[in-house]
Amino acid sequence: MTLFPGRAPRRVRRACSLLALGGVLALAVTAPAAAATGPAGHRTVLGAGQHVDAVYPVIKGDDLTIRSLTDDGEADPDDLALHIPDTKTSRIELPEEYAFLGEPGSEAWISPQTQDTSVVWPGWSFEGIPNGKLKGTVSIDFEGFAYAGEAKSPTFAVTQPGGFGNKKVSQLIVPGSAFSSVSGEVGSHTHANWLFTEQGTYDIDFSVHATLADGKALEDTATVRFIVGDVPDEQKEPAPQKVRHYSEDAEGLLITPSKVDAEYFVGQTIDLTASSGKAEEDSAYRWYVKKEGESDYSEDPEQQAAVYTTKPDRVLDGTQVYAELLKDGKAVEKSEPTTVHVRALDPTTQLTVTADRKTYHKGDTAHFTSAQNPKTDDEHYHWYLKRPGESAYEWIEESRLADQELPVTAGLDGAQVLARLFNADHAVLAESAPLTLSVDAGDETSAVTVGVDQDTEQYTAGAKASFTAEVSNAPKGHSVSWSVRQNAENPFTEIAGARGATMERTVPADWNGAQVLATVKDADGKVVAEGTVPVLKVSGAKKSGAQGAVASDQERSDSSSTAVLWTGAGAVVVVAALAVWFVLRRKKGTAAETAGDPQ
Repeated sequence: MTLFPGRAPRRVRRACSLLALGGVLALAVTAPAAAATGPAGHRTVLGAGQHVDAVYPVIKGDDLTIRSLTDDGEADPDDLALHIPDTKTSRIELPEEYAFLGEPGSEAWISPQTQDTSVVWPGWSFEGIPNGKLKGTVSIDFEGFAYAGEAKSPTFAVTQPGGFGNKKVSQLIVPGSAFSSVSGEVGSHTHANWLFTEQGTYDIDFSVHATLADGKALEDTATVRFIVGDVPDEQKEPAPQKVRHYSEDAEGLLITPSKVDAEYFVGQTIDLTASSGKAEEDSAYRWYVKKEGESDYSEDPEQQAAVYTTKPDRVLDGTQVYAELLKDGKAVEKSEPTTVHVRALDPTTQLTVTADRKTYHKGDTAHFTSAQNPKTDDEHYHWYLKRPGESAYEWIEESRLADQELPVTAGLDGAQVLARLFNADHAVLAESAPLTLSVDAGDETSAVTVGVDQDTEQYTAGAKASFTAEVSNAPKGHSVSWSVRQNAENPFTEIAGARGATMERTVPADWNGAQVLATVKDADGKVVAEGTVPVLKVSGAKKSGAQGAVASDQERSDSSSTAVLWTGAGAVVVVAALAVWFVLRRKKGTAAETAGDPQ
């Protein structure tokens, strides 16, 4: 990737939106210092403890423009400079986990996700985009950067904690790497860790992309300036930096997972990117998969692009994946296998869903309302629907709020609806029990119904369980089969050998929260009724491995109460920052109302 050829500020008014990262890294709170106020050219310098949403896209009409949001309101990014002075907390020694950025132990400068009052506190926000205005998420792409200073090879990185222990480093934007883009939901507001290897001035170019509800694509570009170290008396024009693509020096075909160490939580998307110096823009690939316990790899014929994409259901935990680069239909390079790890976050709240009616008529609009107990700061929802006879839940398009509407058709009789709550990194925090819809068909035909009885309300992992399907108005020659769906996942998996009105099984630990489904079919194999245990309760279930990481993974940049700082000696200091945040939190007031702030 090369930098933009020119350094003239660009204000291309196409339209667009931004990204939601979920950052954190490390820092300490010191006594508040006076904010830098001196000029850097014509720019206003934002420093010590000042909060700024450096990328703050707004939509007016059908146009998107990238702005910055400061304590004093909106500003043009070209009129600001974000200052990271050389302080005891901003200057760090790079830990081993940052070897991708520089030599471990070398100096670097940080503006952390959790506020350090000695430096500027930059973030980005989608709160300037009204709900319902866009289709899909908003993305930000790194386009290149320029630098003015004494260093010969400056670089930077935007990161957040990641992995199951939340102690690893997830790369979000790193020049010359596979990490050059981030995406997120409308209404989100986040911070991350900005690290710079050298003092000087950095002009970082971003493009923002979004799609209006009517399908119109929006895009805008902006340059965000950081000054690391002293603010120069005279600002030299930053010079474009050449960014060498990470695959150019690689030997063979590389596979890069979108999450650190290919560790994914349920709800996220598995993206594995193949890259090679031999690859061309239209190169084809073959992907091979071997699930845990299988002896051989099998080709996935649906995956032929440079990016392997799938949902992280728990059945994929331990799966190995490798790719082949093709030329004229023949493999010319083969990657090493990557092992994918999948876990579920332990629920952080109980999510319940209620409907406005018990029975609907064709043509009605159903209204569903969700509630959290206890209430959390998370407000990112998706709603899912499973029609009778289908083997998986499907996302109700553009369902992103706590409440949802659904047009009622006759075919929805017996359908099931549920909601899920996500964190900023799109991991599922809670799932509601499914609601079964009742639609009055207006005839007097005796419908087939089925209920499922359990031998007990709660099981111990490893114990025997018995489920019985009570079928009413059963057709001649009917059959009953059984399937299960893990909590927070969409597909049902048929339970091998489970046939007949009664199913007996040893309950595994990972069935805690699962949904058990009994399916009744007529003699022709048509599904005529379904019955369910909405939420199975299994005690003694193994922890997801994310216990203890949940709180960290959920922490919002604007509500975190602690922060971790690396010092030059490598010591770890935990400090309270919540009180400081309440004092320094930006006053959004009128600007937020004008932007349609959902809070």
